[in-house]
Amino acid sequence: MRGKSLAALLLCYCIWGMQPLYWGLLSKFNSMFVLCCRIVMSMVFTWLFLACTGRLRELLSAFRNAKLLRRLTAAAVFLCADWALFNWAVANGHVLDTALGYYMNPMVIFLVGITFFREKGSALEFAAVITACAGVVISWVGYGSFPLVAVLCALSWPAYATAKKAVHADPVVSVAVETTVLSPFALIAAVIFFPGDGGLASVAWPDFPLLLLSGVVTATPIILYTSAVNGMPFKVVGILQYLSSTISFVCGFLFMDETVTRSKLIMFGFIIAGLILFTAGNFKRQGSGK
Repeated sequence: MRGKSLAALLLCYCIWGMQPLYWGLLSKFNSMFVLCCRIVMSMVFTWLFLACTGRLRELLSAFRNAKLLRRLTAAAVFLCADWALFNWAVANGHVLDTALGYYMNPMVIFLVGITFFREKGSALEFAAVITACAGVVISWVGYGSFPLVAVLCALSWPAYATAKKAVHADPVVSVAVETTVLSPFALIAAVIFFPGDGGLASVAWPDFPLLLLSGVVTATPIILYTSAVNGMPFKVVGILQYLSSTISFVCGFLFMDETVTRSKLIMFGFIIAGLILFTAGNFKRQGSGK
């Protein structure tokens, strides 16, 4: 069972890591038009998945729960912001920045837990956050280049995760609800704001498969993650998530012709050092049972 969970988790992180290559295939379109397609097709795919697995009642039940629906609607706003930022970054040559930002996600989530949920942290975990922040500051001060995209990526997913923390809903059901809430706005935006070049007028027959599969590419790793996470130790899940950021980083400079500047290398080095400290602190804390 654990072998299947590990395989599902590795496949999930590989898909997440290679997603920039997929969205790069749609670079002729406006990134916000791609976002609209991604939202609508994710809704279609998650509804089909739940229907095929006999779980539509769970989805309909979620819509009848007013409190849950309000919370998922709030979460949907952050999810939309995260997807919009990622699509824009890929379309505008910032894949390396997204990778750096997502490397920092665990540390940002740690800070959120400390600040808003009164969770405790070890000295090593605090040192990790300080080290990663030092990398950002040195990159900014030393090279006059504030890594805005990386910082926004570091904040966007934790904002979504924070909004979802109090929502006790199945991940696939919750994503189906969130994309259903967003889909009317996405459809209206696609028609009103993107009727011409870079939008609906640019869609040719060869583009249909890519646009239709955008929902599969978006939702499949979430489904894989859901099926894997309960069968694996959580600390292993946390460590392996760095695989997706590493793959994205490699895709950025090997396949998408992005330049690894000295400021990015310095920030990358500090973030990796921070991750090593953070992982060590996490293992130490879990080992002591705190």
